[in-house]
Amino acid sequence: MGITTKRGDEGMTDLLFGGSVPKTHLQVEALGMVDELNAFLGFVRVTVEGEVGDLLDRIQATLVTLMGEVATPEHALDRYESSSFGRVSKEDVTFLEENAAAYDEARALKRWLRPGSAGGEVAARLHLARTVARRAERSLWALPEAIARKPARLFLNRLSDLLWLLARAVEEAKN
Repeated sequence: MGITTKRGDEGMTDLLFGGSVPKTHLQVEALGMVDELNAFLGFVRVTVEGEVGDLLDRIQATLVTLMGEVATPEHALDRYESSSFGRVSKEDVTFLEENAAAYDEARALKRWLRPGSAGGEVAARLHLARTVARRAERSLWALPEAIARKPARLFLNRLSDLLWLLARAVEEAKN
């Protein structure tokens, strides 16, 4: 079977482990926003190397995990839990917190700049990804806790903070 199934031609889409919902369903909206965030981070990652590139790669892997969680209907959460798919964990949140603290401490960045005003294209891309992360986080708050568990919500919140700090670091390095 190819990518084109035509099952969505009537405005419905499949979730993991069975079941379908309208493409306008809040769960599908949230899934799409996390997917968009992951795509934006990929857009950033192709322009950076080293520590930031490695950091973004790990974040993207966690976002794929988060997408699996969000794509599972409530009736199939037990099945998801027993599958080989992972869950966003407190350790994933701590990873972001520790990286944010390191960037924050190393640079003491407190001054707000207009996105793109000082750091060039990479910083502007990071700022754009940050706003998508905030929107994705808000979309998770519209879902039941069973689907959008607290670690997933916190992960997106901390990610937007880290993306702001990364953008500022890029801006600072450019000046």
